[in-house]
This record gives sequence, C-alpha cells and structure tokens, in this order.
Amino acid sequence: MEDMIKMLADAPEEQKLKMITERVKMIAGQPDEQRVQSVKGMVMAISKLDDKKKGPFHGVRIKAVMSLSPEERMALMVARAKAIRELPEDVDKEDTEYVFASVKEYPEEKQKAFMAALQKAFETAGVPMPAMP
Repeated sequence: MEDMIKMLADAPEEQKLKMITERVKMIAGQPDEQRVQSVKGMVMAISKLDDKKKGPFHGVRIKAVMSLSPEERMALMVARAKAIRELPEDVDKEDTEYVFASVKEYPEEKQKAFMAALQKAFETAGVPMPAMP
C-alpha cells in the first residue's frame, strides 16, 4: 500500500482519482477485519507523504469515497472508525483534520450528509466520533 500511495502522490490528478476510486471500491468489498486493516494501511501510508502532498492526496481520497454508493461509503467509514484503535494518535488526528478540511470544500448539503453518515459510522463501530476542528 505504501509504495502505491507514494507512486500515486506524484501521478496526474485524473489518474490518481481513478486508481484511488478503484482501490477504495475494492476495499469496501472486503470482509470487515480485512477492510479495517486496508483502511489503516492507507491512512498510515498517506501519513508518510511529504506535507505538501498530504492535503491534495486526502482531497482525492475523499472525492473517491464520495463517489461510491452509500453502502460502500458507509463500509469504509465504519472501517475508518474501527481503525482508530490501531492507529497512532498523531496519525489519526492528522488524518481526521485533513478529512474534515476536505469535506468543508463541498457544498453545505453534501457536508451535512457526509457528517451525518460519519456520525452513524462511528456509532456502528462503537467509537466516539472526534470533534470537528
């Protein structure tokens, strides 16, 4: 996962979006525990990118997740919530801040829908949802 993320960080935007969309769609279809590990791996890999590449990469990741079906999106959100227990606190915090910042770029209606789905995902995972920065 780390090598793929590094390679995609330098790829053209369209290619990056296409490949990340394919990857998150595949992850959404994995069995629960495998999905959690895949999401954790992606978050860890993104955390190792140079700071100037992280923000744009998170934006692409959120765009890819937003393009999925509601069921696929929820599966990924629940997996991300469950992955909190296995991520270093600083990595989780940074990822959460980037996700919230990326979501703020969307129209208000989409922001509200995303945040409502995220709240439901955290409840499903049995994990307290972090406060939005």
